[in-house]
Amino acid sequence: MADMVDVAIDAGQTRMRIGLAYAGRVTRVADCPGLTYRHDVRPSDAVLAAITGPWAELAVRDQVATVCLGLTSVLGSADEYAALAGGLIDRLEAGRVLIAGDVVTAHAGAFGLGPGVVLAAGTGAIALGLDRDGVRRQVDGWGYLCGDAGGGFWIGRRGLEAALRGHDGRAEPSALIDHATAHFGELADLAETLYPAPDAVARIAEFAPAVLGLADADAYAANIVDEAARELAATVAAASGPGDLPVSWTGRLLQHDGLRRRFADELAIRRPGVRLHEPIGDGLDGAAKLAAAPELGLHSGLMRVTVR
Repeated sequence: MADMVDVAIDAGQTRMRIGLAYAGRVTRVADCPGLTYRHDVRPSDAVLAAITGPWAELAVRDQVATVCLGLTSVLGSADEYAALAGGLIDRLEAGRVLIAGDVVTAHAGAFGLGPGVVLAAGTGAIALGLDRDGVRRQVDGWGYLCGDAGGGFWIGRRGLEAALRGHDGRAEPSALIDHATAHFGELADLAETLYPAPDAVARIAEFAPAVLGLADADAYAANIVDEAARELAATVAAASGPGDLPVSWTGRLLQHDGLRRRFADELAIRRPGVRLHEPIGDGLDGAAKLAAAPELGLHSGLMRVTVR
């Protein structure tokens, strides 16, 4: 009889990872560029197309029990969720599919399926608080046009704006100009090269590490990072509610020591009693744990479940 394997998928805007998991533990991972949604392509088709390469690389021989997908954004309709779940069942020959927002899988990874508040800060920014009584608080995650305050796109866009102001002479030139030129190319050509690009959001978010890296030496970058820390702390404080749930984080943004330290300081001002913990795992680990869990527990109302 063939062994059973679960498939965990962490589908972000900058990077997508697919992991094979046994008993809730990821053993092999393949990745690819993140999701780019286009108006002429169904979102479900975009996800299915994106996993084709990594799935072939993994060359799975075992039978797939459950696929758990943490998705960076909503699909827009029940039909799209059904199409995606059906496509995953057919393509991966899976017995069951779980689909949730990537903040749900991030929460499960950070706390090992237990209660707490997780801040998912990558290209976007969103916090999810779950307590033992089943109370849920989800804050921000409104996307790059209307929200995601303090996230990677938010930081990258403000860094690029400061660089352009210096380039134009509307502000004092700073080191951000050289870093923006190295990342985006000639700033004079930016409108022609960046706006039509299908990965414009990811490219701007990928400028965030340069802004973070300049925070100790450049006043413009320091102001941006300070403001990002305040925004992220406000998001987490709102998701914490009246209690003192433990707080953790996931996403590449808070791997930066300077931003994480500033965030912790700002959070302590707003919630002096909150405990800040290193995450147990990340969103891919959380997807693996949820796939293997006999019961979804605190996360049960946050996932769409489809069985073959």
